Amino acid sequence: MRRLFLIIQIVSMTLFSRFALGDGSFIALCYHDVQPEWNGNPYTITRARLIEQFAWLKENNFHPVSLQTLIESRQNNTQLPENPVLLTFDDGYASVHDTVFPILQAFGFPAVVSPVTAWLETDTNQSVQYGSKLVLREHFLNWNQLKEMLDSGLIEIASHSHDSHRGIPGNPQGSMQPALTTRLFKKSEQRYETDTEFQARVSSDIAESVRILRNRLDIKPKAITWPYGSYSLESIKLATIQGISVSLTLDDGWNSVNDMQLVHRYSIDHARNMEEFKALFLHNRIKRPIRLVHVDMDYIYDPEPLQIQRNLDLLLDRIKEIGVNTVYLQAFSDPDGDGNADALYFPNRHLPVRADLFNYVAWQLRMKTRVSVYAWLPVLSFSVSAPEEWWVHELKNGRPKPSRNNYKRLSPYHSEARQLIADIYQDLAKQAHFSGLLFHDDAFLNDFEDVSPPALAHLENRKPSEKTEAKITVLTEFTHHLTNKVRYFRPDIKTARNLYANVVLNPESSEWFAQSLPDFLVNYDYTALMAMPFMEEAEEPMIWLETLIDKVSEHPLGLKKTVFELQSVDWRTQQKIPASILADQMRLLQRMNALNYGYYPDDFHKNHPPISLLKEMMAQ
Repeated sequence: MRRLFLIIQIVSMTLFSRFALGDGSFIALCYHDVQPEWNGNPYTITRARLIEQFAWLKENNFHPVSLQTLIESRQNNTQLPENPVLLTFDDGYASVHDTVFPILQAFGFPAVVSPVTAWLETDTNQSVQYGSKLVLREHFLNWNQLKEMLDSGLIEIASHSHDSHRGIPGNPQGSMQPALTTRLFKKSEQRYETDTEFQARVSSDIAESVRILRNRLDIKPKAITWPYGSYSLESIKLATIQGISVSLTLDDGWNSVNDMQLVHRYSIDHARNMEEFKALFLHNRIKRPIRLVHVDMDYIYDPEPLQIQRNLDLLLDRIKEIGVNTVYLQAFSDPDGDGNADALYFPNRHLPVRADLFNYVAWQLRMKTRVSVYAWLPVLSFSVSAPEEWWVHELKNGRPKPSRNNYKRLSPYHSEARQLIADIYQDLAKQAHFSGLLFHDDAFLNDFEDVSPPALAHLENRKPSEKTEAKITVLTEFTHHLTNKVRYFRPDIKTARNLYANVVLNPESSEWFAQSLPDFLVNYDYTALMAMPFMEEAEEPMIWLETLIDKVSEHPLGLKKTVFELQSVDWRTQQKIPASILADQMRLLQRMNALNYGYYPDDFHKNHPPISLLKEMMAQ
């Protein structure tokens, strides 16, 4: 099946390459080391493979261009060559001079080289700290080699930091995380560095890199290549102050000269064969469907730190074995199961910290299982001490009173309540590395809510038919506000939001929830649909699920952007759903082309759902 897909891509590529890209779009490729023979490093490719790739570019009318050409195209509105490509080489390996440079000269291809200035300044008989390893200095470029390539006119130099191509402790457990986007945890003081300390450290590092490149090569770099591809709008702002206007990332995707601040690059590594390399040059590449495990951090937490580690190891082994690609990970503590956040699993300004765990667990999942981790947080239901007027209200005995409709929710109309919640999301993003946000199912307003003074002021003079749409809009816009707070520190996150199944099955129920499937499909990367027939007390669970899938499929992008969340526990009886029923539900989803699915909760302590089932159903 995979081979067939690649053949289709290559055939499409033939058609695609007949047309020149004249819209200012370009693709950027990221290389590291290039050797005569593969040396076991996954980021190394062979000399023969590089020549094969360059020859393919030339034969198929792709034209490598310099970074300066791209910048000038934007500034001067000049035409780019057909099908422009930006070639980049990270880390400053010696092979860039000895192996790559002659090949670039032979093809006449320009490229960007990104060395780490602290390594360049290291004596030849010493080693450099490369991530967690010590590597001999001789494996990297020296100043004479860099100057020779620069003088050729083919090579441009970008900063790759001065001495921040390494990890620093990012939490009490000692996870080593990218230095330019991580708040350093100072173990001796048992605290994180402050915003001021972080900004001073990052600014100093970038400024030192710029200073050394200017003194040694008489250049001022136009671009910074973020170590490990980890960047934030905060760090970009600090680089801009140093005169660096372009950021080279490791996010996949094409680029436009009209937006050169962030340049997405495809990483070219040993595992990428020629068919996959060619497929990169298609704009619309099919992604692997979401296969999801929804994990309660409360299952991992224990008062005993050693037991926490044992629990986490059990989860990591399970995730690796079943082969999912996404984890929704609880970032709040809800031991009584009422859906309200009683405490949080990360340092913050407003709620107790049950344990500083989220960053550690998310990082372990990312590094050891390679999944995308979404931080699962409430939107409104935080158990904080707040004035009565901050809460969602409903009429009780003719008087507005705080509502307790499943959740006690802060009002999305109240400015101070909104600020408190935004603070929490900002604190999460500042402290933790993660790939996405899952907005909890507490973001709803029924037809009798909200009657707090700020809500009434917002809704007055609206017709009854307009009030539901206004509530949908305020909840959606508030989640966008929270997303923007997070994206200042984690710019590349995806978003998902829980949706009640009744909203899909009975569109009139939008009035009961202030939720809408069309609204979700437009406003979030994924709609996390609670496809839970037992929770909904469906008399015929399989017919109910089939009807739900049918309803989703009626919407453009419905099946593509919806993640069907099955339930592994019947909360009415507190009994586990039998594996055979879950298997039947997953097979039904597959037959009906529901691309993305998973389940909640995962009980890794009791192997439920069974690994044997998950290995079969999650790999498809």
